[in-house]
Amino acid sequence: MAFETQAGNNVGAGKLQTTNGHFIPEIWTAQLLQDLEDNLILGSAEITNRSYEGEFRREGDVVRIPHFLDTVQDKGLVKAYGEIGSTDHAALEYIKMTVAKGSSFHIEIDSLHQLQTKTGVDLMSELVRQRGRQTAVTIDRVLAQTITAAIDGKDLNGVELKVDGTPVEGQAPGQLHGEIDAIGYSDIGARESEYIGPYDYLVRMLENLDLKNAPDSRYLFISPRLRSLMLRDPKFIDSSHFGGGAVMPSGVIGTILGVPVRVSNTLGKERPAENKLVKGRRHDALNSVDMFMGSTAATSLVIPFAEMAAYKPEKSFTDAIKSRIVYDAKVIRPEQLLVATGVEKAVNDHNVKADQKRRLTQADVALAA
Repeated sequence: MAFETQAGNNVGAGKLQTTNGHFIPEIWTAQLLQDLEDNLILGSAEITNRSYEGEFRREGDVVRIPHFLDTVQDKGLVKAYGEIGSTDHAALEYIKMTVAKGSSFHIEIDSLHQLQTKTGVDLMSELVRQRGRQTAVTIDRVLAQTITAAIDGKDLNGVELKVDGTPVEGQAPGQLHGEIDAIGYSDIGARESEYIGPYDYLVRMLENLDLKNAPDSRYLFISPRLRSLMLRDPKFIDSSHFGGGAVMPSGVIGTILGVPVRVSNTLGKERPAENKLVKGRRHDALNSVDMFMGSTAATSLVIPFAEMAAYKPEKSFTDAIKSRIVYDAKVIRPEQLLVATGVEKAVNDHNVKADQKRRLTQADVALAA
């Protein structure tokens, strides 16, 4: 968070965030939201739609998610003195979203006046930054759970979740208003003698979205294991046979076929070694998915409310700060989402058979000679 300066010197966050010795929660809430935004992955504004209409007053309120409908029709050739016909109208379609999820934290410190010193402000900033990171993990987990539920045809929106991510007793997902396609080995259409890799799945995913006229603002998530396979995939490394140069001259995945690629350790079944320093920094809600592609209009994330307050606990001489953020997510356009599972096994099984077939073919040629 940036702070204003006076006479060219940094006056310190404490000067800015207190007035006459009073704690200003709005400033710290702004930092929390900024730290949250900086750490979101699935929930980032580049991946999810953030637009909504309606007024939020309490948990469980319903807001509306707008998206444009294609209502413009081709009128054909209009000759001189002819009539162009009736006018088309710009139209919005609204999907209702219930806001029923949230995160909160509760911090107790020895004295609130420490926040007005440089050391105290640094401590508070780090505590808020940690909470921002953890809240981002929680929201990303909610997005992942929403997507995995949608794969099964369920809508997790409006279902209140416990801290561990499981639904509160008595609440169950509703029925989704569409379907998410899963790309499998049979969709690749590879010949028995040719090798395949994750790149072939990517090409098939792009074809699927193109046939659905999905927007060009797309993204791709892959597991770390698939990135390793991708880096060894000749079809990805060299596109000279397509009339182009090297796809990856620097060895870094940025975009593939124009689609931004993000590697996330929340995808795939491989698991890192336990490390207490990074405990709680990931989730496993998407571990059954190896590749995940979509457009930014496919899912929506709403964060309509955040607050922070300071108070003095009744039975101690300490001061405390509590904060909460209310949010929810929903799959708006399920047809614009694609997942691929079991990619590594399918690729390995196919390539083993392809290698065997090529060896048999070479042996037959040798015998014929």
